[in-house]
Amino acid sequence: MNDCLVYFFTGFLDAGKTTFISSWLGEENFRDKKILILATEEGEEEYDKDKFPGVDLSVVTVEPDEVDKELMFDIEKKFKPDVIFMEWNGSVSPSEFFEKVDVPKRWALAAAIVIVDASTYSEYYRNMQTIFADYYRFCDNVIFNRVDPEVNNIPKLRGSVKSLNPGMNITFLGTDGDMIDIGDHLPYDLKNDPCVIDADDFGLFYTDALDNVERYNGKRVTLIGRAVIFRQFKNRAFALQRQAYTCCANDIGQINLLCFHEYGSGFPVGQWLKVTGRIRYFEDKQGGQTVAVPCLEVDDYSITSAPATEIIYFS
Repeated sequence: MNDCLVYFFTGFLDAGKTTFISSWLGEENFRDKKILILATEEGEEEYDKDKFPGVDLSVVTVEPDEVDKELMFDIEKKFKPDVIFMEWNGSVSPSEFFEKVDVPKRWALAAAIVIVDASTYSEYYRNMQTIFADYYRFCDNVIFNRVDPEVNNIPKLRGSVKSLNPGMNITFLGTDGDMIDIGDHLPYDLKNDPCVIDADDFGLFYTDALDNVERYNGKRVTLIGRAVIFRQFKNRAFALQRQAYTCCANDIGQINLLCFHEYGSGFPVGQWLKVTGRIRYFEDKQGGQTVAVPCLEVDDYSITSAPATEIIYFS
């Protein structure tokens, strides 16, 4: 028997999960498939089987605490689905499913997707950062829905995700449902030579550069950060470091941009530097994935003063 593909959707109530799943059901590749929707909450939208001719659709609605091994194997025995769309209650951590529930061997996770309503994201993220951290830890795709570029700071939306999961795939959809290119909404102009990145935009620059090699590779930029050294590079490279709130006020991590430049004994370790250089990339392993990581070939640097806000906050 072929694998049963599982598409896991989460996000807060009315973020648009049901609408997205319904839009997928109408696609050609799901025709003539036995599809089961496992919903663990009831939103304003409902699934109307009559809207999906040619789709063998079943819907099972349960509470999150009813999702266990027994239910999964009962579903397998009763429905023998080809595809499962799981609409997970967004107020419950995905860990309650991924870490605690056994599923039949032929079930294969095709995608784990977070649907986010951009119009309410800032308030939710500010008050519920722990649950968002779990979203971004267990899922591999985020879809920001209902984005208004005039209201929503798109690079900061992106940075709040990338600071927790650099490998996350992120899609922005406007209020009209069309896809938005983040390259049209950067707070700096890469056509400038060098492109001066404001101190407050260091994290946004870094997370966007992680995901857009072609956009950044070879560009000259000027950045500000604290100089740190790593012994493995001896005197051949240093790093520009910024501290960042990666989840909440009590969870501070570091962003280190490797800067290739030979230096001597008088190098100003620990001081704030303004560095100009050309962006290059090297490959690194992060979370089992090979990631193209940005670095700098340094043209010059100078000691500068600390920025007004030393810690980056992705929100």
